[in-house]
Amino acid sequence: MGYRKYTNKELYDILYDTDNFIAKHPELTRNQIITLRRYHRKTGLKMEQEPTGRLYKTWEVSAFNPKTEEWTTATNHGYDYTPEVDPEVFTPAEAARITPTKRKRAERIGKQILVFGDSQIGYHRLYDDDGHDYLQPTHSEEALSVLTQLNAVERPEYIVNVSDTVDLAEFGRFDPQSDSFHRTLSPAFQRAHDLYAQLRSDNPDARIVELDSNHTTRVHKAVMRRMPELYGLTLPNEEYPLMSYYRLANLEPLGIEFISGYGAAEYIHGEDNGAPIVFKHGTHSSSSPGATVRKEAAQNPTTHVVRGHGHSYEHIAQTTRNGVVLHYIQLGTTCDTTGSVPSYHSAMNDYGKPIRYQENWQNQVMMITDYENGSYQFDVIDIINGIANYRNREYNGNGN
Repeated sequence: MGYRKYTNKELYDILYDTDNFIAKHPELTRNQIITLRRYHRKTGLKMEQEPTGRLYKTWEVSAFNPKTEEWTTATNHGYDYTPEVDPEVFTPAEAARITPTKRKRAERIGKQILVFGDSQIGYHRLYDDDGHDYLQPTHSEEALSVLTQLNAVERPEYIVNVSDTVDLAEFGRFDPQSDSFHRTLSPAFQRAHDLYAQLRSDNPDARIVELDSNHTTRVHKAVMRRMPELYGLTLPNEEYPLMSYYRLANLEPLGIEFISGYGAAEYIHGEDNGAPIVFKHGTHSSSSPGATVRKEAAQNPTTHVVRGHGHSYEHIAQTTRNGVVLHYIQLGTTCDTTGSVPSYHSAMNDYGKPIRYQENWQNQVMMITDYENGSYQFDVIDIINGIANYRNREYNGNGN
């Protein structure tokens, strides 16, 4: 479908004064005009704007027209102008201002480790019937709210993210199902940054660790496929490569430890007290219940393993010949579980919107108590309809 060219005034009316445009163009139906408005908004049309800023110079320019044998004079103006930054442009996340809590950590036996993962933070850019765009998250805001509330109340000594924090469907290897991932990278990186900023603000002295994962490495893969010259590029006076998840989410100012190298990236906790816990994202998964953690048990017979990647909860325990009980856990997810995350079962309708589909995934976080003697308690906290319960307290992520 083609559209004729319109003047700036007509384009302004299409975008911002639709009723006036409809009145001036009775030859077009209302639906045709709404379609025009949707088209021009979606294509990112930018119109010339009236000059703004401080007037600092005025001058005249004259020219002789040989055809009319007349002089014409034009008056020009100079303005101090600072352009507004479009928040949807793909830029690194803006650093949040952290106000650390002054509340003291409650006394307890042992130390706590708050574990979460597979948030798949991202957005679909969708359009309503009037052509206005809005962002539909692929992550679960309710689950992330429960996570931050738990952190604020319990103030665990450690927070471990088994990753896939940002989905980065924009860089996925599969053909896109629609154009809904349009200018959504910056909001996703900003949301990841703000999540960590909230965790840090409510728990300023916690050690926060994230492991590399298959989705975070999508940045590197996209760079190598499309613009390999930018691989490893660093900004002046910085050390971390710009084209990386860690830098684009701007996590260094928040004191986040990121262990890179997906496939080998592990955080090992408690080696000095006996069998340690190995935290990682995971490189394999199975749709057969329990098969993923059984494979982990076979590959890691001397350690506990806590991982993500599968989005479904699995847990087995094995006792060694010397009586040590080892746990192998695949934790659920903090992403949306009803069709927004691109997956084998997800689909988009002809209007470019995700179809609701309940995945066999579970919203969960976990609190581990380390008794510092080689003994651990693993408490999986289910988040059902945005609500979780832990230690006689309800955590409601629905904003109620």
